[in-house]
Amino acid sequence: MPTEDAQTSSKPTLDERLDVIRHTVANKMRLRAMPVVRECFAEFIGTAILIIFGCGVLAQVIVGDNGKGGHGDFMSISLGWGMAVMIGVFFSGGAGPGLINPAVTLAFAIVGKVKFYKVLPYTLSQLLGAFVGALLVLAIHYDGIVNLAERDNNGEYKLNHTGKIFVTMPAEGISNTACFVDQLFGTFLLASSALAITDKNNWHLPSYLHPFMIGMMIFTVVGAFGINAGAALNPARDLGPRLMIALCGWGTQSFTAYQYYFWIPIVGPYIGAIVGAIFYEMTIGIHLDEAGDPSLPKNFNDRVRSVIILIFSHTDSIGAQKNH
Repeated sequence: MPTEDAQTSSKPTLDERLDVIRHTVANKMRLRAMPVVRECFAEFIGTAILIIFGCGVLAQVIVGDNGKGGHGDFMSISLGWGMAVMIGVFFSGGAGPGLINPAVTLAFAIVGKVKFYKVLPYTLSQLLGAFVGALLVLAIHYDGIVNLAERDNNGEYKLNHTGKIFVTMPAEGISNTACFVDQLFGTFLLASSALAITDKNNWHLPSYLHPFMIGMMIFTVVGAFGINAGAALNPARDLGPRLMIALCGWGTQSFTAYQYYFWIPIVGPYIGAIVGAIFYEMTIGIHLDEAGDPSLPKNFNDRVRSVIILIFSHTDSIGAQKNH
């Protein structure tokens, strides 16, 4: 007969029971049969994290020391946004693509890195994530924002005051045209650099380093091109928080201020990202030794490479026929 000690040792421990519960719950919640839903949820979380840390840094600087900026400066803002992107990509890059940017999503689809049917659900997830992230920042810093508005504007929420925590706008003396070019060029750099970092045929960079390198790239772009228009570089980063503040006290000025400036950090990044992605593929991507098998075109790289090879092979065959 088994002894009492043997019977006791055969009983599952508390940790073992908790493991069973955790695995059971995880298996029921896991979205194995719905990969697109899983990826969209990852994009939602990653973009929310981006805004929580990014707008959180701005709140720290603007609200800190009663608006005197004693809790940070432009350098801390640039670094904060770079790290915000890094952490957001870490969150979303395992279960999802780790894009957290609608403009980059569309640009990557155009060059064959993302399936086109996923662009719209990814974009909506990113926009919703940005909205929720901004709402959480408002909730955390609500008292400080209210106090600052009461001290400087008799309690009125003004876009060029407390609104700067959440959305971008032109700097004093900078035209909307200059801001549009700024956003286009900044996102051009972002998209082309992101492809240079993540292209497995370029540097063979381990995927676990991608978030860190992309974060450093964002830190550099914001530090170099943040003065004119705030370096939104991401339609969701600006539009999500802009929708939030429009519904939470700032009203229609969120969209009408600065001659309806709101469209610039949406359209500019889209154009810049598309041009940047195509620029990278045409100047670097299709020329890499391992860009793909030209006999089996699977994406933009391979299709373009196939066409180039076909043209030259056809030209060579014509020349050979003439020689005969």
